[in-house]
Amino acid sequence: MRGRGFATVTAVFLLVVLAAIATYLLTVAGAQRETARYAVQGARAYQAALAGIEWALHQIAPTGAAAPSAACGTAPATDVATTFTVAAGGGADFTVTVVCRYTEHRERADDYAVYEITSTAETGAWGSLAYVRRRIRTVVTDAP
Repeated sequence: MRGRGFATVTAVFLLVVLAAIATYLLTVAGAQRETARYAVQGARAYQAALAGIEWALHQIAPTGAAAPSAACGTAPATDVATTFTVAAGGGADFTVTVVCRYTEHRERADDYAVYEITSTAETGAWGSLAYVRRRIRTVVTDAP
């Protein structure tokens, strides 16, 4: 008679411990899933920002053109911003803002320009869990 009561207490204790372990495992699995989702969104934002840099580089040195386009402005040291939305692929839903400026330089007899490009890709509303933003900055020149 005494052993049956002990077995019931032990069974209830084991059920409580197993339920606690199951709850912990579900919580950890959910956190890992969310972490992976945020990592993927961060990588997508980085690639969208990189696409903005590549777009600006193409505008500066278009294939087959003798002179750069006005994507970086027509006056030195003036910021020119271009905003576009990535329409397809992994960067879809990202808004990319490319800010470009150039400065003119002269070294000996050579004139050249230094272009400063900043590309920012973002999606979601600021302050929400879905908000992701990446910024890439690069400096290129057409110096000989």
